[in-house]
Amino acid sequence: MGWFDYGRVEGFPSQYPPNKTPVTVDVLEAGFICAFLILAICCYISFATRRLKHYGYLTVRVTLSLLIGLFIMLANFGQEWEVSYIKTKTPYRAGTGHEIDAEIGVKIGLRSVNVTLKSEPDGPLRKEIINYNERFEWTWDQGNFGFGPYAGLLQRQFRAAQYRGLPLPILWIIDYFVIDGEGYRFGRFYRTAGWYTHILIWTAFACWLLALILFTSVIRYGGYFLFLTGCLLIFANIIWSVIRNPAELVIPFEDAEIVMKFGFSYWLNLFTGILCVALSIVIIVMEAKWDTAISIFFGVDPLTCLDEYILTQSELELLRKKDNAPNDIQMNEMQPSTSKKNIDPDELQTVFLKRKTSIKFTGAIQKIRKASLKPREDQQPLYGNMETIKEETRRRML
Repeated sequence: MGWFDYGRVEGFPSQYPPNKTPVTVDVLEAGFICAFLILAICCYISFATRRLKHYGYLTVRVTLSLLIGLFIMLANFGQEWEVSYIKTKTPYRAGTGHEIDAEIGVKIGLRSVNVTLKSEPDGPLRKEIINYNERFEWTWDQGNFGFGPYAGLLQRQFRAAQYRGLPLPILWIIDYFVIDGEGYRFGRFYRTAGWYTHILIWTAFACWLLALILFTSVIRYGGYFLFLTGCLLIFANIIWSVIRNPAELVIPFEDAEIVMKFGFSYWLNLFTGILCVALSIVIIVMEAKWDTAISIFFGVDPLTCLDEYILTQSELELLRKKDNAPNDIQMNEMQPSTSKKNIDPDELQTVFLKRKTSIKFTGAIQKIRKASLKPREDQQPLYGNMETIKEETRRRML
């Protein structure tokens, strides 16, 4: 007798029957939530610092960025784009003639349909647990007509469910998605709508990643890509609403009807799109009006927001007289010493401009130099208003 064979006469390890439990949580969605929670916690710990203001900015940025990414993934793989729940009396299995008072739920996602069937034990079924949650997928080929090996995935799974002997209410509901002819093409339209919608959401996810990268360098472009992300998500909702079905899906039962309505995933995707559009507009406006503040919020060096130009005093005076001269030249200009009574027209003068006005400024200077026939090669974009940057850097270091 060995150490682990006490009480065993068959000569192999004990085997136990499978313990089937109802599906209560979508494992994929729970995985996404756990993954983003782990990322958020790691970022909060690694970014911890005694500078509370800086840490607050980091916390807000990390939280909003991860939430948007999480919402996009949950909307993409969520199973509640359309939902419906009813309570009705319905036959249970074929050939038994027994009816049950059941709770039936239908959830339609971009890739599949879930059917839930629950009932309290009663009569001859008092020893049976009636708690089903079955998923039927249609990713992505429609397949040949029928139920053969080249048919669509949904049709093949439906035929396998018939062989397994699933309850009649589940088969009755899935039958509406399997039939593909005449006016019964609900499965085809939902599959097509899910296909185009999931493409748009994946594109939005890529734009979200690009926005995160650009926020570390060029904030305005990051705002543009965040705006594109929101537009793609909103367009995905529109595509789903338009393509999903020309006729409303209504599945009749004895005491009620299953009528589909938009669910949590649909509204979550729409909310995320509106949130991205609103945030992008705020970021773009702040970058245009308060570029230094938004640079500090995103942790970008404010030096990247300004350009430095070297001109002669005569060129600067001519530029002031032109109608198309930028309005902030006088504000950003480093004035020459006031002790001089007569200023040399050829004396070099340094002018600092925000980058968004530098194109207009450069065009005006080129026109002036061509008109005066004195082209200069010493105009060189450097960094920015050093007095402003030094003061801003000193405040950030405190």
